[in-house]
Amino acid sequence: MLRFNRSFVILVLAALLAACAGPAAVPTATPVPPTATPVPPTATPVPPTPVLPTATPGKIETKKGEITSQALAGNLLGDPTTREFYVLLPSSYATSDKRYPVVYVLHWYTGHANTLLGAFKSAYQIALSAGDLQEMIFVFPDANNRFGGSQYLSSPTIGDYETYLTQELVAHIDATYRTLPDRVSRGITGCSMGGDGSMGLALKHPNVFSVAAPASGEYDYSGDLVLKRATEVLKIPPKNFSDLTKNWEIKYLLSWAAAAAANPDKPPFYLDMPVALVNGEAQIVPEVVEKMIGVDPVHDLDRYLSQPERLNAILILHGEGDNLVPVELARDFDKLLSDRGVEHEYLEIKGGHCDFLFTPVVTFMSAHLVGEEQP
Repeated sequence: MLRFNRSFVILVLAALLAACAGPAAVPTATPVPPTATPVPPTATPVPPTPVLPTATPGKIETKKGEITSQALAGNLLGDPTTREFYVLLPSSYATSDKRYPVVYVLHWYTGHANTLLGAFKSAYQIALSAGDLQEMIFVFPDANNRFGGSQYLSSPTIGDYETYLTQELVAHIDATYRTLPDRVSRGITGCSMGGDGSMGLALKHPNVFSVAAPASGEYDYSGDLVLKRATEVLKIPPKNFSDLTKNWEIKYLLSWAAAAAANPDKPPFYLDMPVALVNGEAQIVPEVVEKMIGVDPVHDLDRYLSQPERLNAILILHGEGDNLVPVELARDFDKLLSDRGVEHEYLEIKGGHCDFLFTPVVTFMSAHLVGEEQP
């Protein structure tokens, strides 16, 4: 059952009337949902009341920065530890001493720091023009790697992307910009791989983020369409990185296995393959696949419900015409959250896989992040 917020409907209609094109459809896929063992939710604390200073439309400034991560140092792929990021600053930033809530935006598989920059800048401008929006800072990190994407996870093979994003980058942004350095003023979102990543990181680190708004995510990886074809995709095992350019599905599966089933003793990919050749026939390796499925947001939800801290707000956003991650998968996750007693909102909008306006995400963050009290 859909639960629409009236302000979302009004803003989405306004956005669709504006002459602003959404981002291009993503040519890659992310993972899909099992039924996890029920874990009784604990009592949900009453969240603080957001302070919503009204912003007026103005020039949004784009900044580019770099951070050198100790958490990514020593990764077996040899990926760089210095990463660029982009920041959107509100129009009043340069002429005031105000502090602002912060939203972290995670890119999709094969993406980079600037992948969603234009889309969110447009959405931010549209939302500001519609009124009743507080000003916020948006941060766009880089989490690409030699396999095309880190899946926002951690392993000896790829490096510790969780620490890099939730500790190092957050601390750097708080020290560099006038943020409100508190979980109640910090949100996270993303699309496709970034949708799963934002949901997973929020569930793992509710002490860092209080609001999550994943888009076009799969959430439960047991039904991943590429994984279901793994024996066909990997019937000829790749021998080196040049082999990965022949089929994006191979590269995608290895990006996932490198994060979930790392093996430092198996160069050049340093991972356990989810498929093995037995008498010349490709067969699934159950223990490896189990590790890969075990890193999905559904399993993160089980762990989240076993600890006391809760997110203050969750929005699940999905395109009705998504041809890579069918909308039914998002509906399943919506139902799972409801069955587990997790408060959230669910919104379907016109569009495909990450091919829509992100204005609902911007307005949701504005409505639920705590801003600076005005005199």
